[in-house]
Amino acid sequence: MIRPEEYFNSGVIRAEFESDLSALLSVPSVAGKAEGVYPYGRECARAVDTAIGIAKRLGFRTENHEYHCASAIMGDSPTEIGIVAHLDVVPAGGGWNCEPYALTVDREKGLYIGRGSLDDKGPLLVAMYAMRYFADNGIKLPFSVRLIMGSDEEVGSSDMEYFKSVRKPPVFSFTPDADFPVCIGEKGIMRVAVDLGEAGSDITGLSAGTVVNAVPGEAYAVIGGGRVDVTGRTAHASTPHKGVNAVALLADALLRSELISESDIPKFKFLKEAGEDIRGRVLGTEYSDEHFGPLTSVASVLRLTDGHIIQHFDIRYPMSRKFDRVYADIEKAVSARGFKIISHGGGDGYYSSADSKEIKALTAACEEVFGRECKPFTIGGGTYARELPNTVAFGPDTAEYHNLLGEGTGGCHDSNEYLAIELAQKSFAIYVRSILNLRDCYR
Repeated sequence: MIRPEEYFNSGVIRAEFESDLSALLSVPSVAGKAEGVYPYGRECARAVDTAIGIAKRLGFRTENHEYHCASAIMGDSPTEIGIVAHLDVVPAGGGWNCEPYALTVDREKGLYIGRGSLDDKGPLLVAMYAMRYFADNGIKLPFSVRLIMGSDEEVGSSDMEYFKSVRKPPVFSFTPDADFPVCIGEKGIMRVAVDLGEAGSDITGLSAGTVVNAVPGEAYAVIGGGRVDVTGRTAHASTPHKGVNAVALLADALLRSELISESDIPKFKFLKEAGEDIRGRVLGTEYSDEHFGPLTSVASVLRLTDGHIIQHFDIRYPMSRKFDRVYADIEKAVSARGFKIISHGGGDGYYSSADSKEIKALTAACEEVFGRECKPFTIGGGTYARELPNTVAFGPDTAEYHNLLGEGTGGCHDSNEYLAIELAQKSFAIYVRSILNLRDCYR
C-alpha cells in the first residue's frame, strides 16, 4: 500500500487535484437569495453541480439534497463516518493581487491562491481525495464515509438543518474548517439587539459596524448639524481583544464634546462601557470555565432606527452556561438601565471529551504527521460542528503557515486567500490516517 504522502504527491494525482480545485474556485459561490429551485442562488447550485461531477468521476455515489447540500459516499455500510465541508464562500472584496475566482498556483512560495482555497473548497477537495485514496488502494473499511458538501455555512447553516430533515447524520463526523489539532468545543453564540430609547433631536445620524459578528472598526454620529467620525480596528467577534471598538471611541468622543443632550448621557455612557468591555460585565454575564475560558462580548452594529438608538451585541459564552441563563442575565442587566431587548437569537455550542476514542484517533493521526504533541482545544468561533451531533472541527489551518504573503492578507476571509501546498499534503495524510485509526472504533 502506497503511503498517503507519496500518493498525494504523485504527478497524476497532483495534476488532477489542481484541475479539480481550479474548477471549484472558478465558481463565485456566495450564498444569496433563492432563485427558483436553487435555495442559495445559481452560483451556489453551480458549485454543487461541479463538486458532484468531480465526485462521480472519482467513482463515488452522490446525492443532491435539492441544492441545499450534496453528498459523496464511499462504501455501502449503514454505519457512516462523516466529513462536513462547505462550497459557499464570502465575497471576494478588494486588495487582491490575482483573480479571486480562479486558481493561482505560486510554485515559488508553495501556495494555492483563490477565494475558497482555505475556506473551504480546498479542504473539501483534500477530504474527497483522501476518500479516493481508500478506493484506489482497495482498502476496506467497517463503515461508509459520507462527505457532506454544504452551501450556506457562511450565512446561517440552514443547509445542515435541511440535511438532517432528509438524512440521518453520521455516527461521528469532523469538519475541515478550523485549525489542527482537534477542536473539541465551540462556545455558544448569542446575538442581542438592545433599544436604548429615543435619541435627542440633535442626533440625526448614528452608525457603527457592518456585521454583527465583528468588532466595529469605524463609527460616526451626525449631531447638531456636524459630523463626528472615529476609527478603531476591526476583529472577529470570537477574538475581540485583537480589535479596538469604534462604538466606545464614538461614545467617548461625544461625552467629552458636550454636544449630546443631558437625557442622552446615560445612553452614551452605556455604549462607552459596553464597547470597552469584552468580558460581559456590563451585561451581567462575566462567566468563565476551565474548558472554554471567559465569555466574550462585542458591542457591534450600532444604528439610529426610527429615532431610537439600537445597539447589537455578539456574545460567545462557555458551555458551563446555557442559552436561557445567559439571556436572563442580560435581560436583567439591560432592564436595570432602563433599556430593553428587542430581538435575540443563537444557540449553545458543543463540547466533546478529549478522552473519547474518536478524538484520540484523530489526535494520534495529527501527532504522527506533525511529529509533535497535538493537544485538543476549544474556540469561540462557529463551524458546522455545532450543527450536527457527534461532530468536531479538525484542521486544516495551523499557525506555521500564516502570513506567508504578509500580515493582514492570505487568511480565510482575507484578500489573496491561500492554502499552502505543503499544508494540503499534510492535511491529506492526516485525514487518511484519521480514517484508518477510526477503524478500531467501529469494528
